[in-house]
Amino acid sequence: MSLLELRNVSKRYGDFAAIDGLDLTINKGELRCLLGPNGAGKTTCMDLIVGRQRVSEGTVRLMGTDIAALSEHQIARKGVGRKFQIPSVFKELTVRQNLEVAFNRNKDPFLNMLSFKNFKGMKRYDEITDLIGLKDRSNTVSGLLSHGETQWLEIGLVLMQDPVLLLMDEPTAGMTEQETYKTSQIFNTLKGSHTLVVVEHDMSFVREIADVITVMHMGKLLAEGTITEIENNPQVRNVYLGTEGIH
Repeated sequence: MSLLELRNVSKRYGDFAAIDGLDLTINKGELRCLLGPNGAGKTTCMDLIVGRQRVSEGTVRLMGTDIAALSEHQIARKGVGRKFQIPSVFKELTVRQNLEVAFNRNKDPFLNMLSFKNFKGMKRYDEITDLIGLKDRSNTVSGLLSHGETQWLEIGLVLMQDPVLLLMDEPTAGMTEQETYKTSQIFNTLKGSHTLVVVEHDMSFVREIADVITVMHMGKLLAEGTITEIENNPQVRNVYLGTEGIH
């Protein structure tokens, strides 16, 4: 069952097409990795899904509803969450306080904290802190977290809103090998119960998590398939992977 569908989506800036007639279908519970060389259009594609940029033509459907004309805020309300490459946590707040603020989308963070105190909020908090491994760091000021812990906290902030679709932009950037492995465990736990689209350059990480890989090139879909199909695709090897494949 498809959760997200992009049909003939283009994004133009004058004569330049950053996205050029892209078709993409993401199924419910799937973890899709979006790959491609710099300038392929991956981030622009994510921007179009969340409403940060407007499509020039085409449709973006979430659970059958065209969301292309909606605002970024309206799309978030429909259950689309996004984690950017650079974490944006409240560094002066503790881990727990950050997650409290994220629990609801009320404009007043203090009202969010109050609504968090109910059973549903506490249950969600326990689930998320277990998943991201920060339960023992609950009272730590976020500015004192390591880079990997900060990335996990932001993943937790997105998950606290219980989105139907999670977009993750280079979640392992700057992580150690051990932190990257833990992140792969988090993502594999989420698969099935959540739908994820991940932009990532770390090929070993992609191998650990991907159900399906979409490779973009010059704003278009170049190839799609499993790890094996992608690394054996001659076009992909030519424009992106080179002769070494995915390790």
